[in-house]
Amino acid sequence: MIRIRLLPLTILAMFLLLAEKTFILAGAAVAGTPAAAATPQASSPPQPPTIANWDSTQPPPAICRPDATINPSEVAVLSALRQRSAALDSRQAALDRKQALVEASEQNLSSQLAGLRAVEARLNALSQTQTQASDDRWQALVATYEAMDPQAAAGIFNGLDNSVLLPVLTRMNSRKAAVVLANMEPDKARQATELMAGQGPSLTLGSAASPTPSP
Repeated sequence: MIRIRLLPLTILAMFLLLAEKTFILAGAAVAGTPAAAATPQASSPPQPPTIANWDSTQPPPAICRPDATINPSEVAVLSALRQRSAALDSRQAALDRKQALVEASEQNLSSQLAGLRAVEARLNALSQTQTQASDDRWQALVATYEAMDPQAAAGIFNGLDNSVLLPVLTRMNSRKAAVVLANMEPDKARQATELMAGQGPSLTLGSAASPTPSP
């Protein structure tokens, strides 16, 4: 009777089982590699970032979003207002230029007026000088007639023109003029008296209406 040893048989069975599994795994690996390489894995769509606190994030400014409420009529009104504003600006610029011209003209007129006033002042001074010189000549002539004999002065006055006689008589001392008039021809004395009475108080020394006596 043959005795069978169990331990070696058990080891041999385990070895064969291990070899079979190894062979199966190797075949599966070789068969699955091309299929895996040929079929790409479907990529998942990117997920939006998760905001931890939505309330703390500020919304974009309103100007960044188109306003769907604006209609063509409002656009036309805004365009008209813009054109009106440009026209007003242009008109204001024109008014500013005119104002600058007016101010320049006023300054020029003021300068000319100052020059005319200076000329007027010089003319007035010259006129006063001439008037004073004329008065001085009249006074010298009056002093000459006052120093003369009244009858001799009356004889000269009878032949004088009234434009010369009146200024001399009005500048003379009243008493000396009365004596000279008394010695003049009656018609000439009357005519001189009427003229002096008609001129009244306005006939004063240095009157501008008096002619300049001949030197």
